[in-house]
Amino acid sequence: MLSKQVVYNTLREELELRKNRIEESLADSLNSMTRETKSSAGDKHETGRAMAQLEQEKLSGQLTKATQLTGIITGIDPTEQHNHVQFGSLVQLDKDWYFFSVGIGKILVDDTFIFCLSAATPLGKVLLTKIEGDHISFNGKKMKVVFVG
Repeated sequence: MLSKQVVYNTLREELELRKNRIEESLADSLNSMTRETKSSAGDKHETGRAMAQLEQEKLSGQLTKATQLTGIITGIDPTEQHNHVQFGSLVQLDKDWYFFSVGIGKILVDDTFIFCLSAATPLGKVLLTKIEGDHISFNGKKMKVVFVG
């Protein structure tokens, strides 16, 4: 059986990796802009600076979002066991696993894909407050809640 602590730690590591990659890209973009500033003047120069500026704004937004997601998961106590689906729950539906945390998609934990989703997603809304043994219907598919922890 999967450990919620291991899933939580893997999610934290994934968010940190994403933040690090974004920070590296932002640094590269800043260096590119600095080099562009030192190059010759003219339309090509202005276009290059504008593109670098847009890239920096996009990356800054991504970094802000990644930082917010990291902050959100600090509200999860990975040692707490739940008897119904809520924020911080590890849930098994038939054969698929879900971690109610932040919506970043799937992560790989011990050779098992875990779908990280928030309660605001359509599936999250259906699953919220369900307990082991409950059945749900989602996108025309019936599934059983096998585990909530």
